Amino acid sequence: MARSPAPLRVEIPLETEVVALHRDLVKGASFEKGVGLVVDLDVRRRDWRKALGLESGTRVYWEDVRAVEVQELSSFLMPIRYRVTFGDGTYRDSSGERHRFGVEDRLGGLDLRRGVTTVTLRAAVLLAVLACVGLRSVSWLLRELFHVEASKSSLGRWILEAASQLPDAEGMARRLNQEKPIQEAHLDEVFPRGWGRGCVLVVKDEHGRLVATEEVAERTIESVAAFLRRLASFGLRLERFYVDGCEAYKKAIVQVFPRAAIQYDYFHVVQNIWRHLWKAMVRHRKEVKREAAAAVEPEERRRLAALAKRLWNHRGLMFKSDEHMTDDERRELCDLIAADPPVAVLRGFLDKVWGIFRSSKNELGARQRLGKLARRPEVQPDSCFEKAVSFLGERFDDMIAFLHVPGLKRNSLAESGIRCLRRLEQGHDGFRGSVGRDAFVRLYQAIRYCHWTVHRTDGALSLLPLPSATLDTG
Repeated sequence: MARSPAPLRVEIPLETEVVALHRDLVKGASFEKGVGLVVDLDVRRRDWRKALGLESGTRVYWEDVRAVEVQELSSFLMPIRYRVTFGDGTYRDSSGERHRFGVEDRLGGLDLRRGVTTVTLRAAVLLAVLACVGLRSVSWLLRELFHVEASKSSLGRWILEAASQLPDAEGMARRLNQEKPIQEAHLDEVFPRGWGRGCVLVVKDEHGRLVATEEVAERTIESVAAFLRRLASFGLRLERFYVDGCEAYKKAIVQVFPRAAIQYDYFHVVQNIWRHLWKAMVRHRKEVKREAAAAVEPEERRRLAALAKRLWNHRGLMFKSDEHMTDDERRELCDLIAADPPVAVLRGFLDKVWGIFRSSKNELGARQRLGKLARRPEVQPDSCFEKAVSFLGERFDDMIAFLHVPGLKRNSLAESGIRCLRRLEQGHDGFRGSVGRDAFVRLYQAIRYCHWTVHRTDGALSLLPLPSATLDTG
């Protein structure tokens, strides 16, 4: 009878942050059924006399010795647990006076109070903040992927506790300004999810960083000016602002930063013009449908019905810039223009609007193009085209500021700041107030812009130090 081959033994070195930091505490490791891989750590094995800088011959005693299990992120098919044996340390000095010392704050990488490693804490914060995963989903991912049990409420506390170890909003803004000077403010607002009060002002800088947020009851000159004065108190010397058409923004900026240049964001300019033209195109399409229904000749009825369908199916194509079209889309648009003359009028008007901001070399050229646009035959009183021209004339100086102010750009980054805040809200049904939003924003700034990571790098503390330690911001 052939003998079965002996099972292959594979040794896998376990080098985690905890093991690397506390190799002197390791007693051994074993697999326990129903538990997983258990690494035994005995705090009493450390040379505490040397660690505490005590005199030679001083003896350390332990009281209330106990053990606690700490969860570690595991990529194995089983959990990894540290069984940490520790107690309350005491010693007597040369005069015989008794001293006590705790060990929890001296065990880097281990959080005995929460029962998890600091790597696990950081990973949970990264998933919730940077990956914008909801806390319920983070809890599920930790359990399914890494064999770590953590409730939604625990994760919420971890995030708030992590944020409490960071600088406040002013401190984070000052740090960002110190790393890369902030001279531009891309300002916009967002209406938070989950609750219906007021709005949140959001500022992003020229480096694409989310700098500050502020909850206000209403977007008024006073509330915006107060927010801008707060930014000024952070030490920000803002020279350029990018805003939408809100008059409160412009007037508040003039109050607080009177020398700053103001650029009306091109995206919002086009958005407002598109809104007028879109309504007109929808009305035109309805008229085509009514004509199709009223047509007597079957051939004409089919033609108009097909045209109405094409207008609806390609409604976005009529407003799409040529440079972003594919060859098939260009052919489709040409066919649509040939079949329906009003589409040709719409596209001709749009081309002239685009030309003001894309082809003008200076302020004079832009004003000349606006004048020619206003004299086009379709710009009739009370028409959508007349309303679009009137809108351009209202704030044209701010719209074309980029043509005569050095360093000023046509487009703003404000919309990406709004999307960033929306992603942070995602999965949380909206923040439950300014405290939660502030915590997430500061953690996002620390992780995204200050490169605080899950694991230690070169021995420096990363995102989450021990509960009583001070965050290394160097």
